[in-house]
Amino acid sequence: MHELNQKIAELKKEILALKKVNSELEERIFRLERNSRNAESQATGRQPLIGILNCWEFKQCGRELEGKNVAELGICPAAELKKYDRINRGKNSGRICWALVGTLCGGRIQGVYALKVDTCLNCDFYQYVVQQEGKEMRYALLSKQP
Repeated sequence: MHELNQKIAELKKEILALKKVNSELEERIFRLERNSRNAESQATGRQPLIGILNCWEFKQCGRELEGKNVAELGICPAAELKKYDRINRGKNSGRICWALVGTLCGGRIQGVYALKVDTCLNCDFYQYVVQQEGKEMRYALLSKQP
């Protein structure tokens, strides 16, 4: 019985030592990831992925899937259209809404691109995306997506 208790005590010490090493490694990984994001940001002019919002999150319009205004205004094409997923690091078309018809601007659903583009270029969300994306910014949709 004494040998068993001694073995258990040794294993507990080893577990504590491994937990300490694990904690130190996790801290080192965190620092390396942070430094990598900062280096990427400096190299590309883009802000790190932390804090990236889609238009419906930024504007709180309630037209995202299951949003509070869907019954009244319908689901926004930016929240629903998956064809442009990840453009400007957004979900679905959530970070290229200015290039879509049917988005909500100034409390109204917008139609023709040519009629809405001036409003979009002055939109606080558009400026937010421009600032975050830097040189990597996608301003318009091309007929063929990569």
